[in-house]
Amino acid sequence: ARGAKLLSLMLTTELQGHNLYSTSSVTLDSQSLKAMPTVQSVKAYGVRSGLNAAVRHTTKCLVRHSRWVMDQGDLDSTTGRSSASMSDECCALEARACLDSLGSTVCVIAWLFCVEERIELVDPSVAFIIKDAFLAELERCLEHFPEMNERNKGKFVKKLKMYFLLSLVEDFCAPIVASLGNMIGVEDELALVGLVK
Repeated sequence: ARGAKLLSLMLTTELQGHNLYSTSSVTLDSQSLKAMPTVQSVKAYGVRSGLNAAVRHTTKCLVRHSRWVMDQGDLDSTTGRSSASMSDECCALEARACLDSLGSTVCVIAWLFCVEERIELVDPSVAFIIKDAFLAELERCLEHFPEMNERNKGKFVKKLKMYFLLSLVEDFCAPIVASLGNMIGVEDELALVGLVK
């Protein structure tokens, strides 16, 4: 969790002088990138590739640590918490912190993608990239997951989708979250928790 937090913090600190709610007036030239080594690394790797990697790692974290991240009270599986020991609570706190930091990183790299492509955050192309990477990684991760009956698997996948969207914690990322909710079929649930109108 500390590594994910550090990456998120480095990105947001380097970009603190920029309006993250808009991408229209932002230019990241080579001179300004000299003061932003983390942003420069993402750009050198390729912003689209970096966004895909961030989404994949966030998804892996969510699925791998779902027993600590999600409330699974209505699922009949052996992956739920049977007793909340102190070590389980510590694991839950660490897993949630890691997921939130990875989600924050996804938001910032999505913003960088929009800047590079000269599009606004409401443009659906960034949401499509995130959706495709998320659903592909989710499918891969679920292949290695303990067997569940179909009813429980459907509930579990819906919860994973919601928790993924809830991990995109940065306020400026709200337009992307709303688009993603529609694309992955959880727009009603997002409305219930107040993330979309």
